[in-house]
Amino acid sequence: MEIFIGVAIVGLLIALIFLPIVYFTRRSSDIRLLGDDMEVRYPMREKVITLNQELKSWNVQEANFLWIGKVYSINLELESGKWHHVNTRFNRDTFEKIYTYLESTYSDRRKKDMK
Repeated sequence: MEIFIGVAIVGLLIALIFLPIVYFTRRSSDIRLLGDDMEVRYPMREKVITLNQELKSWNVQEANFLWIGKVYSINLELESGKWHHVNTRFNRDTFEKIYTYLESTYSDRRKKDMK
């Protein structure tokens, strides 16, 4: 009986440590541009967006934060009505690659930038 209680307590402590980590990292992602496909890898799943078929429009947004400075974000509106965002806070190199690709290939789908 004591072993069961000990295992339950250890399991509960591991869950208390693991769940906040999953919650706070669920939005962090690794984004790769593979030709016309944009691969987004989250900690628990992976999503592939085919830009030629799924991209409805896109724009660039600028935000000023006191503690971070200027942050730019590419907002992608998909045909399904969902939005996907790539910002310079965590993905600066990827942001530049995606921006260059969208500007050269899909400049006709660009909407007015938001500030």
